[in-house]
Amino acid sequence: MEKLLYNEIGPNGAPYKKGEWKDFAIQNDFEIKGFFGEYRFLSNFGPAKVFLDDVEYSSVELAYQAAKWKPENRSYFLTCTPLESIDYNRKNLPDMYSHEQWDAKKFDIMRDLIKQKFDWTLNPENYEKLKATGNKHLEEMNWWGDSYWGTDKNGNGENNLGKILMEIRDSINQ
Repeated sequence: MEKLLYNEIGPNGAPYKKGEWKDFAIQNDFEIKGFFGEYRFLSNFGPAKVFLDDVEYSSVELAYQAAKWKPENRSYFLTCTPLESIDYNRKNLPDMYSHEQWDAKKFDIMRDLIKQKFDWTLNPENYEKLKATGNKHLEEMNWWGDSYWGTDKNGNGENNLGKILMEIRDSINQ
């Protein structure tokens, strides 16, 4: 099976061309809208050592997608790419939580994983990079329709990923 790479297919399954993000992302002295280019590390797809139930995953996205499954059914998420993990969960019914239970837990699970991604001892490079964003507004602007974790190109959406990142950065910069 050929690995699905983020630069080939976006998370919604639509084709994506490398560099296309430059057409809509805003990255300046005041805000980072769109976690691409030099700010790709802010994305959940970026490399990081994170743990879910004492098992190490290589990105927040992999651990987050694995969290939807009972621990004994998570082995796939140790060998796939982040995009493949999303695709897998779209094609298979996760067995850990009901839809309502997942909706109630997903924010806290994501926050815990992102805290690990930017923890000084686990991921010092990510820690320093997040710290270096200063007080810029962070927004997970995207074109794939994720209005819960991010926003669309017009700023519509909850931007929960950006909010968690800014919360963690604020605790680092205190």
